[in-house]
Amino acid sequence: MVQIVVLFLSAYFIITGRITIGTLLGMVQVSSNLANPLIMIFTNVPKIKSIQPIIEKLHSISEHSSNDLHKEHVTSFNHHILAENLSFSYDTQTQVLNEMNCIIEKGKKYAVIGKSGCGKSTFIKLLTGYYSDYKGTLLYDDRELTQLVKEDVVQLSSIIHQNIYLFNETIFDNICLHEDYPKEMIDKVVKESGLDKFISELPNGLFYQVGENGSNLSGGQKQRIAVARALIRNKPILILDEGTSAIDMQTAYDIESRLLKMNDLTLITITHNLEEKLLKKYDEIIYMENGNVKEQGYFQELVNTSSCFSEYLHLKE
Repeated sequence: MVQIVVLFLSAYFIITGRITIGTLLGMVQVSSNLANPLIMIFTNVPKIKSIQPIIEKLHSISEHSSNDLHKEHVTSFNHHILAENLSFSYDTQTQVLNEMNCIIEKGKKYAVIGKSGCGKSTFIKLLTGYYSDYKGTLLYDDRELTQLVKEDVVQLSSIIHQNIYLFNETIFDNICLHEDYPKEMIDKVVKESGLDKFISELPNGLFYQVGENGSNLSGGQKQRIAVARALIRNKPILILDEGTSAIDMQTAYDIESRLLKMNDLTLITITHNLEEKLLKKYDEIIYMENGNVKEQGYFQELVNTSSCFSEYLHLKE
């Protein structure tokens, strides 16, 4: 627009005899030099704005790292995780968790159940140290989560999500992720995850190429690799966040049944699968509604009472 305006004005001034053609060429050149920087500024403004969230994230990481210098290290989980009057909001307006009370004891198996949006995944994120700006109390063996080094808390748990990503490498590499583990441990997790039968039928065994994102495998096989990947890290807490919802019921039942038999493992399963035979194997059911734990107890105990969980179970049927 600058160049067009300059061109027409210059043409008018030439016609009226107020400037020469040489002056016209000079004005066009100057307008070009003026327009180009303006164009560069306007095209780079969105890029500059898009960097802002990254800068804020780096600042928060930096502040968190400096704060960790004054926090307590934690290397084990010995007794329980206790949530008392736990509240949390992503936007400071809508409460996702609302004065929630819950206890997770070491070695026990828990199924977290409730309608979509009731706060199940948010609760798990708080347990694993994703967020620290909550209200209330969240204790790891009587030590407040905010007073512990975040990286240490993260190292206490493994999470298996619904969507598993596998690298275009071997089964072995996808389990170990290029870390060194003894052969005995690898053999153990392969057996515990139920991969042993599948691997024995492959020509290359553990060194079979899975393809991009596991394109050479079925959904159940990918899930078993994810379980083996989590178990080999030998963390005391394993979380299945809808981890078996994308596979067939028989495979899901087999995977969960194997995990439920591990005595030293604290298992927390977020699930919409209300298979009675499987739920009876859990030590406790945690039923959530509107960001709170409505009921917590053994499956049969909750079913026998006129409970919210019992009503939810019958609605699903």
